[in-house]
Amino acid sequence: MTSNKTITIAVLLVTLSSCISRLEQHALYGTVVNIQKHPIVNCSIGETTTDSSGYFYLPEKRYNQFLLSELFIMEAPPIAYNIPVKKEGYKTTYISFINPRGGGTKKGASRNLDTIYLKKKINYRTNE
Repeated sequence: MTSNKTITIAVLLVTLSSCISRLEQHALYGTVVNIQKHPIVNCSIGETTTDSSGYFYLPEKRYNQFLLSELFIMEAPPIAYNIPVKKEGYKTTYISFINPRGGGTKKGASRNLDTIYLKKKINYRTNE
């Protein structure tokens, strides 16, 4: 009888301490162009760069949280990110997102950012 209780307690502890997946950042994709709608090649977006057509893809980021600790909170964690979009000679812009309970989103979460426009920096000394 004691071994059955021990097994039951062990199974219960393993179940309560199992991990659940939480969203840190959506998979993000889109195209970066200039004001004339020409693709910007090798534009830096987070950990990636744009290809010859200005297209980029950042994979989804997730982390694991123990179920037991999540039971005390009783709601999905917030999600927030601010990713720079940079290219030499252009003004930097940011991909920003905040959701107070977005961390509970299922695997496979993505956002199509469509088209991101970058403006050229103006050099006032040379008027370019």
